[in-house]
Amino acid sequence: MRRMMLPLMLLASVACQPPEQQVVTTGPDVEAITAWLAEVTAAVAAGDVEGVLALYADDAVFSPPAAPPLTVEELRSLYGVMFEESTFAFTSEVIEVVVSGDLAVLRASYDETVTPKAEGEPYDQGGTWLVVLRKQSDGSWKLWRDMWSIVPPSQTS
Repeated sequence: MRRMMLPLMLLASVACQPPEQQVVTTGPDVEAITAWLAEVTAAVAAGDVEGVLALYADDAVFSPPAAPPLTVEELRSLYGVMFEESTFAFTSEVIEVVVSGDLAVLRASYDETVTPKAEGEPYDQGGTWLVVLRKQSDGSWKLWRDMWSIVPPSQTS
């Protein structure tokens, strides 16, 4: 009897799964997400806090390396300080975009030169992003969840 329970439980779990969504890696949504990345990149390079946050969902969550998750309001404060204290020569490049329904995963690399406005030497850093975007009711895409790594510049390519 026990031997029959496991296959029946597996069958039941598979049967109860929602129908699979079509996964898309090209097309208008992927183009819109690529354009979204260009907008974020430009807003960061411009030091535009509100421009960056306009591209995030209200309930977005950032998971920075070695730190607790941040909400949009916490990011508003953090970006305000960052952009007040430094300028950012920031570039990014799409590695992969996968869309399924109203969610999408973006994997991208980034490089930046951070230049303190007061004292200190500029420094370079780069890494990769893994972003989940959610399609909005108006058809636009906004960042919903974000996680990234920082990699020494010699290792980003």
